[in-house]
Amino acid sequence: MKDLIWIEVSKKAIADNFKQIKKSAGKNTKIAVAVKANAYGHGLIETSKILAQVGADWLCVNSIEEAEALRAAKIKTPILIMGFTQRADARRVAESGAGVFAYNLAAVKVLSASAVRVIKKIPVFIKIDTGLSRLGLLPENITSFIGEVRKLKGVKIEGVATHFAVDDDGSHNDYFKKQLTAFRKIAAEIKDEGLENLIISGSSSATAIIFPDHGFDIIRTGIGVYGYHSSEHVESCSKKKGINLEPALTLKTKIAQIKEIPKGVCVSYGCDFTAGKKMKIAVLPIGYYDGLDRKLGNKGHVLIKGKKAPIIGRVCMNMMIVDVSNIFDVKTEDEAVIIGKQGRERITANDHARWADTINYEIMAKLRESISRYYI
Repeated sequence: MKDLIWIEVSKKAIADNFKQIKKSAGKNTKIAVAVKANAYGHGLIETSKILAQVGADWLCVNSIEEAEALRAAKIKTPILIMGFTQRADARRVAESGAGVFAYNLAAVKVLSASAVRVIKKIPVFIKIDTGLSRLGLLPENITSFIGEVRKLKGVKIEGVATHFAVDDDGSHNDYFKKQLTAFRKIAAEIKDEGLENLIISGSSSATAIIFPDHGFDIIRTGIGVYGYHSSEHVESCSKKKGINLEPALTLKTKIAQIKEIPKGVCVSYGCDFTAGKKMKIAVLPIGYYDGLDRKLGNKGHVLIKGKKAPIIGRVCMNMMIVDVSNIFDVKTEDEAVIIGKQGRERITANDHARWADTINYEIMAKLRESISRYYI
């Protein structure tokens, strides 16, 4: 590779993960895949093409910009914009044909008018806040909202949706069931209003795995397609059901310099690490600008020659240092694996999340978009 830093994405892993989730969901359940945030770091366009080929029913994005990028790439799979869409972008949404979450009547009216002008009918999902306290209508406002939306000529109520606050750790089942009960009740009431063929959308991949009798028409999956679970509890439940996901993303760089340092020398800023003996170190041209977390310093490791090389000292903006004292025959421009497999060893986004006290979603999503991505 000519790059100093690059990402390799396994097309097979993404396709196989999708197929496992689809099989688990059942043949009558649609699958919507979250490709927002640059497909969780995997690359929006190419990842979406893979998912379109294996049969994703919807692709879920955060913004009109992401929807437009998919349309510009000739991807015809239905798109759902799950984030906030401002009224100034209504015409762009209408022209893209993307569906949206609907919860603000003024915004839906502007969208409808724009859709009429471009001779389109935009699908909308009525977004209900059943207890996450993010975007969505409170239950008491739904009936009147739907009545007004049904009068609009440029939109079609495609479905009803919610997000669960706790569906993946097994420790807040009472709250989850409270949300689930409220959502089912509201969905049934909406159907009673005469709306036919509504898509009921409440499940994440975690919900579908832990609570298979959810009865929803579509699963919005994200992290699972990329080979990870949202919690250890979900992973345990998945394995019991024979669902074995494979991480799709590998992050690599090359060694910039190797040198020996004497005992007592500081490594990186702040003297957070001082050599306790003579050491052989390697400098890697990757840092927090590229999306790594500064908390990896003195906690994490990378793989070089199939062996673990501890990260020592603070992670810098564009560099970090690793200890290669116990790795033989290491040389400048050798490959270093930051996330991924090398030989018999593997470093995962879960490892990075543990070292940085965060979640695997954040580890992958914040990898810089300008890093070259290769689809293997």
